[in-house]
Amino acid sequence: MLRTLVALGILAGPSITGAGAGASPDDLIARALVLDPGGVDVRVTAELGLATGRFARPVSLAPDVWVGVTPRLTIGLLHSNASVDQIDARASFCFRGDARSCDRAYRGSGLDVRWSWREGTLAIAPRGRLLVRDIDPWKPAVTVGALARWTQGRYAITSDPYLRLGLANRDLGNRAALVAPIWLGVQPTCRWLLALHTGWDSELATWRDGWHIPVGVEAVARVTDHLDLGVAAGFPHLLGPQNNIKERAMAITLEVRP
Repeated sequence: MLRTLVALGILAGPSITGAGAGASPDDLIARALVLDPGGVDVRVTAELGLATGRFARPVSLAPDVWVGVTPRLTIGLLHSNASVDQIDARASFCFRGDARSCDRAYRGSGLDVRWSWREGTLAIAPRGRLLVRDIDPWKPAVTVGALARWTQGRYAITSDPYLRLGLANRDLGNRAALVAPIWLGVQPTCRWLLALHTGWDSELATWRDGWHIPVGVEAVARVTDHLDLGVAAGFPHLLGPQNNIKERAMAITLEVRP
């Protein structure tokens, strides 16, 4: 499902987007926030749980794909936790686990709509998502927010804050939440991108004592002109009132841009 990943995969900001017409193919840090018209970005992420005593439980697989519709509009089909800026290991298609971590093979998916409002050093792309966070119980939700990135040379600060509103079964774990992820990225060479992933995440009903701060590290390597490899690992709830250092996850991502 979509419900929550070590965005572990690649930067949810720079990595899920394709290179803009004016950007160098090797400029990972400053890729456009939307795809060129007709552009396609396909990403497949393997997500693994790394909790103490539960290595590789669960193991799940998540395909994501984005398509450039106009010079400013990109739409996508989502399955990974990284696509909703979450650190977790329970993606849409689960293959290995137990009744607690992998109770069904399919959990859910979503649609992503992103529009480029501003480009350049400070790039901003308002976005909305329609999510199915789980199918049993049924947990549809919408998100409203914006993807923003400030770049300076080889460095970037990226954020994708959004408000998530549950459309049904709010009393069963589909309550409104605010997610404010942050990536601190650096491109030390033309074919490598390194980043620290953190931020703030909480359901609105319990924001005083239910918030948490994820912490993860991510690396992206440009393998060929059309293929990137990303590896990320981190803690979904490392800091905050409900912190849990034993819970951790990683993701391995292949991203293809034909």
